Amino acid sequence: MKLFESFSINGKLTVNNRIMMPPVVTRLATTEGEVTDALIDRYVLYGQGGAGIVVTEAVSVKKRKSGQLLRLSEDEFIPGMKKLTERFHGETDSKIAPQILHFLKISRSGYRQTVNDLSLEEVKEIPELFAKAAERARTAGFDAVELHFAHAYTMAYMLSRFNLRKDVYGGSLKKRLLLAEEVVEATRKAVGDDFTLGVRMNGDEFALGGNSLAQGKAIALKLADWGLDYISISAGGKFEDAIPHEGEALDPYTGYSGHRSMPPKWMPEKVNVYLAAEIKQTLNEKGFNVPVITAGRIPTAKIAESVLTNNEADMVAIARPILADPHWPRKYQEGREKEILKCIYCNKCREAEGAFEEVTCFQWKKKDGSTSPPNP
Repeated sequence: MKLFESFSINGKLTVNNRIMMPPVVTRLATTEGEVTDALIDRYVLYGQGGAGIVVTEAVSVKKRKSGQLLRLSEDEFIPGMKKLTERFHGETDSKIAPQILHFLKISRSGYRQTVNDLSLEEVKEIPELFAKAAERARTAGFDAVELHFAHAYTMAYMLSRFNLRKDVYGGSLKKRLLLAEEVVEATRKAVGDDFTLGVRMNGDEFALGGNSLAQGKAIALKLADWGLDYISISAGGKFEDAIPHEGEALDPYTGYSGHRSMPPKWMPEKVNVYLAAEIKQTLNEKGFNVPVITAGRIPTAKIAESVLTNNEADMVAIARPILADPHWPRKYQEGREKEILKCIYCNKCREAEGAFEEVTCFQWKKKDGSTSPPNP
């Protein structure tokens, strides 16, 4: 199968197969943003399970409280991250990358900071924050870095039609792209041309007034032109259609836009693949061959293989099925499909994340009350 063939990411990083384990929050970091042994165990498990490349849960580039969120905002976080990469490389033959992000303030009172609220000084500090975090990631031994330009976070909103800033960073798409260009330029300078630098972006925001696929294509073309080594296509995750609950902070993954980000069982298989397929076609027509990665309700190796053979994407990102059974890739490759604990897309893992609880698959629960992932 093409799915299990080795693949070169833009000629810089060779992975054992075309399977990416994309970011899935574990809630295993400390509230100070430090790596724990349990968190390292989880990522080593994903690597041993056979994913070609594992992208960690989001890592903050700025020192700010947000529960159990990993950080690379200061040099003090390098040793913990290095402990993670050393164990990962020592016990697996997969690659690993952190996803780095900048996020805005939100409170249980209902207050939500938007990109329109940021001062010009706050915006101008963002490129350097990303660059320094990426430089620390390379120092810590990661194989690549992924920039988080998707969902409910700062960079996605700067790129969005929801960005109504009146200065050089808002309004027209050209202006909304300016900060992204500065972040990519600063980060590339920090990590070097030989280092793999990817990005995750929304193909469509699926929120009234936000970006559609038309804007997604235009953004992807710019990202390719700026020299990103891969473009991972996601969708949705916007606050604008979040379902409010009294006494709780808004959760951008509760409305329809959020469901498109983490498609539940009532949505069709491959529900978001067309976004990557159309973006890939647009890039190729303009002469760009940057690898495109897709995600969203790809439950089996057979379906993942169809994505590749149909030229809808160059790699597939398998999140919840690998959370359910971390050995999903290896078991499929070895013809052991019947042994796989299948994801049922109930999104109870998402509920655990929202409650700041350790994220596991509820199917791991044993009769005695213990929890553990399936056997290799």
